[in-house]
Amino acid sequence: MSIIIAALLLAAGNQCAGSTTRDVEQCLAADLDRADAELNRYYAAATKRLSQQRDTAALAKLRTAERAWIVYRDAECDAVYESWGQGTIRGAMNLGCRITLTEARTATIWRNWLTYADSTLPILPKPRASD
Repeated sequence: MSIIIAALLLAAGNQCAGSTTRDVEQCLAADLDRADAELNRYYAAATKRLSQQRDTAALAKLRTAERAWIVYRDAECDAVYESWGQGTIRGAMNLGCRITLTEARTATIWRNWLTYADSTLPILPKPRASD
């Protein structure tokens, strides 16, 4: 793996450093799996809250927003992939983009749907990547 790839990943806050591009991409894929699982957990809690409140309008809007966010994430990260041309870094950059956007989406769901305006504790803890 090149020094450039490692430097870009570390600058982006990712700890996936390996001796080969494949090692880095496997590590990033595992990080993306963890970020996706966390997003799914927070999204499920948000939809559960809205279902329990019988707020069908907000629930429908949240589902629409989630579908739109998936389209956005895919388009954005596919553009990042293309922007890195034929280099071996393109896969790592695509995965890094997906991790970053997924963590940001999780923080948005937490802030908008799992917290309260008063001193009531949030339904789930603040996502770790939202600091």
